[in-house]
Amino acid sequence: MKSDQIEEVIEQIRLFPNAQVDCGTEQGQVRFLAQLNNHVSTPGMLELPFDWFVTEADKCLTQVEKLIRPYSLPTDYLSFLKLYGGITISNEDSFFASLGFGPMVEEWYPYLVGKVGYYENGFLKIGTLRFRNPIEYGFMYVSFFLDLGNRIQLYRVIGVSMWKLGKLNLQDVFREPQACAFCWSMIADSFTEWIQIAAATKGRFGYL
Repeated sequence: MKSDQIEEVIEQIRLFPNAQVDCGTEQGQVRFLAQLNNHVSTPGMLELPFDWFVTEADKCLTQVEKLIRPYSLPTDYLSFLKLYGGITISNEDSFFASLGFGPMVEEWYPYLVGKVGYYENGFLKIGTLRFRNPIEYGFMYVSFFLDLGNRIQLYRVIGVSMWKLGKLNLQDVFREPQACAFCWSMIADSFTEWIQIAAATKGRFGYL
């Protein structure tokens, strides 16, 4: 059921003129290679066989699984990664991106276990929201985390308001999340609901 919900909401996001939706290997060779052909900026990638990309996607997933052990990804997020890889929604006042892996990773959105990625104590970073107007909003930046370790509530998504951390860092927050509740808020009960909220708010999540 959640897989159907994700597909429905992704198709809604795809209609936004300011959104980008990637294509994972799970969608099959024809769609995947069409995505590469239409968008990739490295021509050499087009010469690689589809099986190579399937293997690379499996390697990425294995890397994520090793990182988060002994925890595991929820099925809805896993389905999203395999089918789409990642999405972005760009507005005049903000830019939202999910973290993931797919043919357009690091061109459209950050790699899940790359430089922008973060994992700590059962919390996996799955998205970012940046505000474009530093004069009006300051350098406001939100990091979204999936609770894999049931520290707050299993598979809920929280948003950490990075400008509220002060002298703290994310290690401090996830060491004692309840003591640092002033800098994070509950966003969604699941990954599916998080993506639904992204669509409903056009990637702003009520912060603007």
